Amino acid sequence: MAFNIRLMTNKSADNVADKEYDTLDTVNGTLKDGTSIINPVIRFAYDGALQDFNYFYIPQFQRWYFVTDIRSVRNGIWDVSGHTDVLTTAWKLGGLKGTMGITRKSQKNWNLDINDGSIKVYQNPIVTTELFPNGFNTFNYVLAVAGGRSS
Repeated sequence: MAFNIRLMTNKSADNVADKEYDTLDTVNGTLKDGTSIINPVIRFAYDGALQDFNYFYIPQFQRWYFVTDIRSVRNGIWDVSGHTDVLTTAWKLGGLKGTMGITRKSQKNWNLDINDGSIKVYQNPIVTTELFPNGFNTFNYVLAVAGGRSS
């Protein structure tokens, strides 16, 4: 099965969904026997500088991949192993764009209500003890109230 492969240089961190990358070249390659589309091994002819690319895209699979290994088969023929970039694949296909969630840590917008370890947070609990004037005669009761005061 032959298909096109876009060879790219990824400029973003691995945990970024909408990555910034440059497309270096498009080559025609084939899957090696017994490989998967999640961790593919593709074979193609290429005479360019292999050290320049660390990322690739296979349009037929609609998946973006990190390069995990490059092996020389013979002069100008290469086997490149990859691993699916789940974040970018989900982002590009629209699975993440419309979702809402709580981000545990952000570079720019901090939520002081989420304790992510960056800032010491203390919620200042208010604990009071109230005596019951008549006491309890036959049974013991524990009264716990949670909530805030209204001003």
